[in-house]
Amino acid sequence: MAVSTPAPLVADGRRLYAAGAWTRALDAFERADRAAPLSARDLMLTAFSAYLLGREERSIDLLVRAFREFLAAHDDAAAARAAFWLSFAHDTRRDRAQAEAWGRRLAAVLDDGHLGPERALLLSGLGHRSLATADPAEVRRALELSREAIALARPAGDTDTEVFSHLSAGWALLRLGGTADGLAELDEAMARVAANEVRTPIVNGVAYCSVISASLWADDLARAREWTAAATAWCDRSPELVPFRGQCLVHRSQVKMLDGDWPGALDEALRATHRLLASDAGLASYQLGEVHRVAGRFAEAEDAYRLANSAGRRPEPGLMLLRLAQGRADAAAVTARRLNTELTRRSERDEFLPAYVEVMAAAGDVEAARAGARELAAVAERAEQARTASAPVPRARALTAEGVALCAAGEAALAVGRLREASLAWHGLGMPYLEARARAVLGRCYAALGDDEAAALEVEAARSTFERLGAAPDLAALPADAPGSPAESPGAPLTDREVEVVRLAAQGLTNRAIAGRLVISEKTVARHLANIYAKLGIASRAAATAYAYEHGLL
Repeated sequence: MAVSTPAPLVADGRRLYAAGAWTRALDAFERADRAAPLSARDLMLTAFSAYLLGREERSIDLLVRAFREFLAAHDDAAAARAAFWLSFAHDTRRDRAQAEAWGRRLAAVLDDGHLGPERALLLSGLGHRSLATADPAEVRRALELSREAIALARPAGDTDTEVFSHLSAGWALLRLGGTADGLAELDEAMARVAANEVRTPIVNGVAYCSVISASLWADDLARAREWTAAATAWCDRSPELVPFRGQCLVHRSQVKMLDGDWPGALDEALRATHRLLASDAGLASYQLGEVHRVAGRFAEAEDAYRLANSAGRRPEPGLMLLRLAQGRADAAAVTARRLNTELTRRSERDEFLPAYVEVMAAAGDVEAARAGARELAAVAERAEQARTASAPVPRARALTAEGVALCAAGEAALAVGRLREASLAWHGLGMPYLEARARAVLGRCYAALGDDEAAALEVEAARSTFERLGAAPDLAALPADAPGSPAESPGAPLTDREVEVVRLAAQGLTNRAIAGRLVISEKTVARHLANIYAKLGIASRAAATAYAYEHGLL
């Protein structure tokens, strides 16, 4: 005869789940389940606990059991919810076919159409899937389905479905060009989260990641900072949490990088690379490459970009900016011209165009740089006309691009006004690195106009920021005759790590020996040497050794 489920263990599991102690909750539920099968509703809580601990396969197995139990009991409403979460779990794993299959099971359960709240789940899932395409018609369909889902979920008090649907509606509006309306829709979702109205912790994680990603996508840095802080606090209150922490760490790294906290940005990016699923690893690897690139760790940046590419994340525009920093402007320009034709989506071009202008200006293609600057100006104008909170960022980008293009064209007198405005705009936005880069170009323009004093002030301001941030490539690019310029250092324009490699190579060590001494891979040593050759305009180890002796590096 079957033994009844031990009530104390089940009660403990429910209490621990509600308290966010998911490891102990899962243990209690599983011990109870071994004694006698759990009820379908307790199987759902067990599945959620497993999911929040990153045990996705176990979670899916439990959800399947719950679905079957609900069907056997003719509880169609509960079976529909189990099917929804199975579709969700497979979707987050990029198992698209299985996600769609469970979506169809959900629809089959609801065929007679009398279950309002559960039908909201169906519509919400359909709306989310419609966002997976670039087709504007499908995006509009996502908006319609999501709004219909909200209309069904709200009167039923189904906050989880309402939040999911607001998120989908917000992203649909953003994709359709309605930035202010889209962010407002996302705020509706976050109001429910902030008020602790969400029933399932998984929904909280999805909401935080979605709104931060949307804020960065919309260039609303203030909003991204606010929700990143809130998400960080939520994650810190839930130390056992595994899902969402990876993507949130990428977002936190991006925000910290913009704020000028590069060590913090590096730490978050490294942690993200260890936590994200293989399908999402490209996000973290690309961000890691960005942090390494601006700090002058070129070999590490290249490795990270290659990993991002292998994981399905395009390594641009970071990789072409790396080539430019390595002194390979021609290679960067080839990539830039290809991407200028290839990239057509607004989100892709918004990220790409500032880098395109920089590369084209450095390659001497003034007309291309000007064309890119004009496109950025049009983006900024649209944002200002829409009166969105994100308008200052496109404006600062456009001013910087126009100043860079004018400076490259030899029109320094016109460039200084744009660059001065750009530096002030970046300063107001709290983005020290971009402010310093604008000031460095401004200093070159002042020098071209013969105003050496103004040039020195701008270069010194830029230098101070670059030194504080650790922006080695930008420091190396500053005028060599300015006081305290890195060019006065024996190793300039090499980074500290490249100086170490040159010293050891000059002492006769092989790549393997250098790798052992510096605790890095032989592949990384080879990349460092390639970067050194490119920077110094040399082609051999012997020439690098001569450079080390001539510049007192030994």
